[in-house]
Amino acid sequence: MPSTSLPTHHDAPPGLQAWLDTVDASKEPSVREVTIDGVRCVVKRRRPGLLRGLSYGLRYLRAFGLALGSLMFLGEFPRPSVLLRNGLTYEGQRLRRLSEAGCRVPNVWAEGPGLLVLEHVGDDMADLMRAAFVEKRREWARGIAIDLAQFHDQGHCHGGAQIRNVTLRDGQFWRIDFEENIGEALSLPMAQAYDLYQMISSLMGLRKLDDPDPVGLGELMLNAYFEARPAPQVRARLRRLARIVCGSASVLRPIGGRLRGRDIQGFFRVADTLRALL
Repeated sequence: MPSTSLPTHHDAPPGLQAWLDTVDASKEPSVREVTIDGVRCVVKRRRPGLLRGLSYGLRYLRAFGLALGSLMFLGEFPRPSVLLRNGLTYEGQRLRRLSEAGCRVPNVWAEGPGLLVLEHVGDDMADLMRAAFVEKRREWARGIAIDLAQFHDQGHCHGGAQIRNVTLRDGQFWRIDFEENIGEALSLPMAQAYDLYQMISSLMGLRKLDDPDPVGLGELMLNAYFEARPAPQVRARLRRLARIVCGSASVLRPIGGRLRGRDIQGFFRVADTLRALL
């Protein structure tokens, strides 16, 4: 069960800037975990492409495609220009706002063009869920769902609520990765319904997760969320998405149901989970 107490943050390592001054940014990966003065940090970098105009055009086409998909599956058309407001600068802004609101998100320790250095906030829940015994996995699944309900109840959305973007530190769940803008481009109830869908579908499709009842795990998360937060507007929008997912699954299952791929089976498990809403 997640704690509702305020998050306890770590201080930035005193040698952070000196470390940044010594590394060759051009040779650094896009994401790196590093320990400086005994303190773990996450260093994220984004380098501009050589063909910036072409890059923007491709990003706009991607945003437009995402908006069309949102209209088809979610019933809302977010403006592509809004979706393009993403990346590290946007993530830093969101993290500061959420941290000021008392949410469990990493502090921003350094920022610059194409650079964001964040507080490390614990172990990846995807890895923990894979390694956990069945009962512990169910305890965590329920806790993550309740934590999302509490996060939503404060008027927030994540936009990337997959299991891989939840961590565990000192018995508390934390949220990471706020680069994408899809959540804030939608109405709040729809963005929160999308968060809930992402959370469940990411667990259903989690690779190397050997669970005797994965659909039961998804149903546990769905029920825990709505027990903690009835949210009729969120339920109504998730029900719309469930109709599309379940309808597609009914058509595809006679053939697709025989394929053993994790992503394919994950889709059918999500459909079986969401059917309870219909």
